[in-house]
Formats: sequence, structure tokens, C-alpha cells
Amino acid sequence: MAEGIGSRRQGGEVGDQYDPLGRHLDNPERFQQCAQRAMPIFFSSRLNVWVVSRLADVKKVLRDGQTFSCANVLRPLTPLSPRVLPILLAGYPLVPVFRVMDGEQHRRQRQLWADGFGPDQLEGIRGYLTKRATSLAEDMIAGKRPAEFMAAYANPLTISAICQMIGYRPEHHTAVGEDTAKAAALAMGHLFLSDDEQVEAAQSWVQCQKLIGRYIAERMVEPGDDLIGEAVRAYAPSGAPVTEDQEAELVASIFGVTLAGHVTSSALLGDGVLRLLEHPEQWRLLCNQPQLIRTAIEEIARFCSPGHIFLRKTTRDTTLAGQELPAGAEVAVLLAAANRDGAAFDRPAELDITRRQRIGHVTFGYGPHFCLGAGLGRLELEISLRILTERLPTLRLVPGQPSTSRPWLAQKCPFTVPVTW
Repeated sequence: MAEGIGSRRQGGEVGDQYDPLGRHLDNPERFQQCAQRAMPIFFSSRLNVWVVSRLADVKKVLRDGQTFSCANVLRPLTPLSPRVLPILLAGYPLVPVFRVMDGEQHRRQRQLWADGFGPDQLEGIRGYLTKRATSLAEDMIAGKRPAEFMAAYANPLTISAICQMIGYRPEHHTAVGEDTAKAAALAMGHLFLSDDEQVEAAQSWVQCQKLIGRYIAERMVEPGDDLIGEAVRAYAPSGAPVTEDQEAELVASIFGVTLAGHVTSSALLGDGVLRLLEHPEQWRLLCNQPQLIRTAIEEIARFCSPGHIFLRKTTRDTTLAGQELPAGAEVAVLLAAANRDGAAFDRPAELDITRRQRIGHVTFGYGPHFCLGAGLGRLELEISLRILTERLPTLRLVPGQPSTSRPWLAQKCPFTVPVTW
């Protein structure tokens, strides 16, 4: 099947209007809703990808890894400075990780990490999370008002959680969080203001790699019972040294799990609290009826949708939402738009913590690449909502000090959320 100009004519006008790194970066909802109704698949001339937004089509793409490959999922959405690659090449080799794998290879590599995020492991970290969340809330209460919620609570809680599970020592938690957050911008469609900002992100990437490399060397001598130790044992079960290629794979996998384990969770927690406070009747309802926390978690996940865009690449000629696509076409699924699909959700643009969802959202993905850390993200939100509603029932946004967002296309993440009480 040949892909010519004619094949892109469908939705061309909509695609030309789509400005994902401009006017639609911070507030894409209205455009996405209009596109969803008028043109559920369109070609974005700015991103050079086909964009799909309806829940049924998004699920079709995410569950069919044979047709829609993950090979391009970490491709930068914006061009990087030529100064970046030499810095990255000075670190560990950039090898494929399970996020960009499909089929049996993906299943096998993913399983190395999946067991570490199972129910028993989550229950095992509940006590630590509760203690850490309580301490952060108490520090915020004892500190100055107003406070900045992301820096005072959401970021340190989620960084500590994933670092504790993986096996970083407490003295490294802050640095790991800062480095991975900066590095994430390279693959998240970050709207960089300068080449120097890109260089700093690349340096943080390599700095975190080197720290992980030191942990791997330690676990070769003293394996330990954390996820780093388990991963090392999986690669070298007899205690023999890992090869250079294996070490590079270990570093890349640990780096990826670390980054995803707090960047998405902090976005969900921060945006969840922000949206509740923007709807004070919902916050008061939650404070008065804490039994709603379970349903509130799913509604917050649906409404906030921190993971905004996922990329896929077709492996063969196919048809999606009535549009013929050739092999090698890039497809972007809009998770946030799918989670507000009026065909799937009643009153999709409303935040309603009493909502009983008939159809599942795709905030944590769908199909074989469903998010490993979904359970951890839900647990962080559950514990936080309980502690914050108990200890800070008068929590509210600061008038005249609006929240700000990170300029990321692939993920919607608050940068600052000023609060008082």
C-alpha cells in the first residue's frame, strides 16, 4: 500500500491545526474533544505521526503489539541538539530496554521486574510509605504557608517510594529523583528553551547511569534482597561477573524503571490534588466520606491522565479507525483524550469521585505494556489522600498564585502547586 499525499488528506485540516508544543501543550482538552468527534484519526504535520483519540481505537493499538510495535516509544518527540549525543555516548551504551520490545522478548525481560511490583511487595512497602507520607505532611504543616505541594510532598514521596523498592540508599534518593526528572525531558517532548538545557539533561542521564553502575558492582559482591540485587542475580545466577553488554542492559533497565516509577506517580499525585482543590466540593466530599478514596483514585487517574501520548509504529499494512496505514507508519495514541471519550464515559469532562466506572480507563496503559508501577501509583495516592484529608482538611489553592506545568508533551505534570490551609 503506497502512502501518498492523498492518504493524508483525511484529517489534514485537523492535523494542521494541532499545535501540541504550542497552544495545545498546556490545555489540549477542547481541541482533543473536537477532533475526537470530527476526525478520530488525523495526521499531525508537526509531529509527523498519525494521531488517534477514541478509547476503542487506543485500546486496539495498545493491545496489538504484532501490528503496532513499541520500537519507537522512546523516540524524542522534538529534535535534540547535536551536543547531546556525544554526552550520552560517554555514558553506558544506549541499548534497548523492555519498553521498546515486543512479543516474547518483551514478556521475558518485563518479567524480571514484574514480580518486584506484585501484591506482596506493595503490601511490604505500605508501612514505609505511610510513615514517609505522614512525615512529609507534618513537615508541611509545621512549615511556612503557603507551601509548594510538588516540592514539599508529591516529588519527595514518590521518589522515596521507588528508590526504596529498587534499593537505592536514602542518601541518594534526592539526587536520583533530580537526575531522572531532568533526563526524562529528553524523551518526553520537552519544550527546551536552550541547547544548554538539553546538555544539562544529558549530563543528568549519564550521572544517574554511573550511580546505577556502582550499585550493580556492589550487588555483584553483596547481592542483597532489593530489585537491583534480584536483577543482577537474574543476569548472573552463578555469581559470575556480568558482561559489558549485560551491565549496559541492567543499567538501562534500572534507569528506566526508576524514572517511570516516580515521574508518572508524582504527576498523578500532584495533578490529582490540584484537580480536587480546583473542585472544592469534591475535596470536602472526600474529607467527609473517606470511604470514597477507592473510587476517587480511579476517577483521578481517568480525569488527570498523566501519561498523555504513547508512540507506536506499524509493522505491516493495516486499517485503523477507517484509515489505511502502511507498514512503518508512526501512530500516537492520546491517552488523555481516550479517558474523556464521551462514547465510553458519562459526563467525561467532569471530575466526580463517586463515579462507578463501567469501562476501564487507559491511564496506566493497556495490553502487554500495562504499567508495572500501576499498583504502586494507586497505593501512593490512597495513602496520600487518607493522610491529607485527615491532617489537612482545609487544604486549598492559593488565590492569585496559579499552578504551573512542566512543558512536556508526552506527560502532563504539574511543576508547582501553591497551597495553603
